[in-house]
Amino acid sequence: MNLNLQIIFWMDAFLYLMLHTAIWYGLARYRSPVVVLWSASGILSALSLCVLGAYGLLSADAVVVVGQFMMAAGNWGRQVALRSLNGPPSKLWLWNSVGGNVAFLALSYGLHFSGQPEGTLILLFCAFYSVNSLEYYFSGRYIARTDAPKGAHSVMWAGLILAATLGTKTIAMLAGVGAEKLYEPSWDNVLVFIGQFTGILVLCVGFLQIFVEQDHRLKIAMEQQLAREQERAALALQHTQDLSALLIEREEIIRQLTLSNKSAGMGALVASFAHELNQPLTANLLHAELVQAKLEEAQREQSKPNLDILHNVVGAIVHDTQRAADIIRKLRNLFRMSRGEHTILKLDDLVHEVLDLVQSKMKNVGIVSKTELDPSLRLHGDATQLQQVILNLLNNAIDALTESGRPQLELHIRSKASGQHLELEVEDNGPGIAPDRKDDVFSLFKTSKSQGMGVGLWLSRSIVETHGGRLTFQSEPGRGTVFTLRLPLLGHA
Repeated sequence: MNLNLQIIFWMDAFLYLMLHTAIWYGLARYRSPVVVLWSASGILSALSLCVLGAYGLLSADAVVVVGQFMMAAGNWGRQVALRSLNGPPSKLWLWNSVGGNVAFLALSYGLHFSGQPEGTLILLFCAFYSVNSLEYYFSGRYIARTDAPKGAHSVMWAGLILAATLGTKTIAMLAGVGAEKLYEPSWDNVLVFIGQFTGILVLCVGFLQIFVEQDHRLKIAMEQQLAREQERAALALQHTQDLSALLIEREEIIRQLTLSNKSAGMGALVASFAHELNQPLTANLLHAELVQAKLEEAQREQSKPNLDILHNVVGAIVHDTQRAADIIRKLRNLFRMSRGEHTILKLDDLVHEVLDLVQSKMKNVGIVSKTELDPSLRLHGDATQLQQVILNLLNNAIDALTESGRPQLELHIRSKASGQHLELEVEDNGPGIAPDRKDDVFSLFKTSKSQGMGVGLWLSRSIVETHGGRLTFQSEPGRGTVFTLRLPLLGHA
């Protein structure tokens, strides 16, 4: 037993242990499974060297079986860790590497237990690991193609050093000039130990360089990604602010256009409104003159006035005054500037109020209107804006019927529930819409009317869409047009 070479084995084991323990401890903050695998495999290799260096202290069977298995497992674990630096190793590589190690161990155990001499086992050991160490070279070359070239070159050199020293030992044994004993002091054994010291040291340094450089690049990539995300967030915030400003401007434009469109639409109804207001005002004047005459008559005759007559006349005055006030109230509601205040509304109330305003105009041109309104339909929206939509639809239908020249002018207004929505249809038997004009019906500033602004239907569709609904139409030339207002149904009253 040569204690000097056994001490060298243990020194080699100590080097393995210190290097891999230092890597494990130094990189512990990264919590990397690859670092753990590399370090644990190196420590396992250190323990295998302790077993191989205990020949004489342990039985030959224990040294061969346990030492070789631990050495193969430790070496394979480091190779897997190295391959894992650029993602999981391929299944093909794993199967090939496992198969190679299993075949080597099976052959070694077979030779040992068949009584082959120690030199044969050493020759097989050196031959296998001289070839197996080239895996470090190929792994380093693979890593060098993508990143961490310095660390990858160190790994490549480590693989070449290990392969060269073990290969030299194999050739020396085949040529009969190499030592046949594990602890025999000879130049080839010394070369192997020097190669182990140098190769393992360079290999661990290369692994550290690769891991640290990859982590550095990952941090830079994360910082760049964070900067890009912050830039995107800033752009998104700016776009959100710009969009919010545009939406506010759009609402203001719609309000202004609503007022302009109301003024244009109501111009055609001025005569009707004057007539509607003139009736109750004239009646009030006549009734007031009658009261005045009755009071003067009673004063002249020094008698009591007829209270029954006065009571009836005053009641008529109150009724006509209320009628005039109701017309004025509806006009004020229709002309007020909407602030987009949404409340719960009844559809039939909205339609009836607008119908009251256009009733005189329809009567003057001879339009017969028919309504089929469901009084239970409710919705959530802005009353002024929705009345503007209804007024636009009614005015358009009245204008179409007026220009049609038909002997019988009919306007049909109906409402119904359809699933989760309500529908209001305004149908006329006018001339319909020409096919070449259908695409421009909802276009802004496009109109077929000589006095029109081209705002009404565009504005109506915009209002309906802001209420979550749709405004559509169907028209057949010569047979009339149906506009359908579809809005979310709140419920039934």
